[in-house]
Order: sequence, then structure tokens, then C-alpha cells
Amino acid sequence: MTTTDYQTMNISIPIEAHNYAQKFAAQQPNKEKKTQVYLNTLVVYAVDNFLKMFDIQTDLEASDSWNPVIRNYHNVADLAIVKVGQLECRFVLPEQNEIELPPEVLEDRIGYVFVRLEESLQSGEVLGFLPIDEPDEMPESVEIDELEHIEVWFECLQRLESANNAFSADVGTVFARVKEQLEMEDLTNIIAQLEWIYRTKKNYELRAAATNLFATYLGSSKRELADNLMGNLKEGDDENGDIELSDLAEDLMDKLVEIWQGGDRDLD
Repeated sequence: MTTTDYQTMNISIPIEAHNYAQKFAAQQPNKEKKTQVYLNTLVVYAVDNFLKMFDIQTDLEASDSWNPVIRNYHNVADLAIVKVGQLECRFVLPEQNEIELPPEVLEDRIGYVFVRLEESLQSGEVLGFLPIDEPDEMPESVEIDELEHIEVWFECLQRLESANNAFSADVGTVFARVKEQLEMEDLTNIIAQLEWIYRTKKNYELRAAATNLFATYLGSSKRELADNLMGNLKEGDDENGDIELSDLAEDLMDKLVEIWQGGDRDLD
């Protein structure tokens, strides 16, 4: 993934995007849904073209927005990014300053990019990026001035890609131990939440937060152990917690910090 020289915030909307938008919109039952699908398709295709300029691999066919059944029943505008996850691409109308996020896009997303469409629908302006916040408490709407700069978007994509690559080359590493413990092959959503933990937590909070995340995927008994661990960590004593799970979480976060920042991280 190469992200040098990405100063421009404008993206073009080629004729191919309009062709797809017309095709998808024609399949919808009413005018409102036709407009929604048309504009969603334009933005997804435009962001897809934009990311390809920076050698970021995408997969339109794997996106929910390109699936006719999901598209017909849900307001989705996602773009599948290879080895990263689903990026939600939301259009913003010329005079719009607040954007609602439909319930169906509040989960299983690595983040949200917002593009203000010009009236001609020939181009758009990237307004900013909203990374996942508290995964269980994503906002239902967002103000334009709350968005992060495009640079944050690319930094987030780079971290997610490098983490997914690390999990793919996992023989004999902490990444292999995590996959074995969680008994999961596709860790895309977990990696996005680990990136959120890295980005939002203090150094001393990483272990407990990652342990709690693991426990979410391991069932109620492990979740209770993780909750106990978090409480004990706050008291400065983790000897009664699930040490094996927490040690694995600590090893993983140490390795991710090393990958993402060369081990140089100052959030204390």
C-alpha cells in the first residue's frame, strides 16, 4: 500500500460509475430507494477508483453494496478492501452538514469515509474519515466538523493491512496462538477493534482491553474472567484473573505496537 502524495481531496466520478448506478437503481421499487442506491453506488465506485490510485487493493464484488439482495433491503455503501475489511462510503449532499448512519452499517466496518457530491454528480470532495470509536457505541449521526483528516484514513488502512498480513504469515508466532485460541480464520473485525484499542487506550490499558475483546468471542465464562481481570488490573493485582488469556493479549498488543510504531509509543 503506497499513500504518498495524497494531497488532493477531490475524486472524480467516471461514466462507469453512473452506468452501474443506473443499473442498480432500476432494480429498486420506488423513487426514494432508486435515489439512495444511485448515490450510494456513485460514492462507492468513486472511492474504489480513488484508492486504486494508491495501490490499495479493493474488491467491489465482495462488497455488500454490490450484492443485489443486500442492496435492495439495506442502505449500504460499503467497499471491501483486501486484507483490511469493509469501509463504509457515505455520500453527503451539497448543503448537508450532518450525516445519519443507518443501523445496518454500525457494525462490521473498519471505518467511514464521507464524500460531498457536487450537484453535477461528476466529482466529489472527500470531507474526512470516521474510524470506529467504541465498537458497541457507534453514533447514529455525525457532524462534518467531527471527522478526521484524510491522513488518519490512510494511516488506519495501513495499520489494518499490516496486521492482517501478520496474521496471514502466522506460523509459530503470537498471531497463530491468537487464531488457535479464538478458533477463527477471519479475524478482520477483531483486528479493526484491536486497532481501535491501540489508537484510543493508554499503554497500561492495552492488556486488559485486548483480553476483554478476546473474551467477547470466547463465551460468557471467559468474559467473566476477563471482567475480573480488568477489575484486578485497576487495583494493581492481576493474579486472580485469566492469566493465560491476558498474557496472550499482552503479547499480541506488544507485537502490534512493534509493527505499527516500531515499539515507540507514548500514550501515558
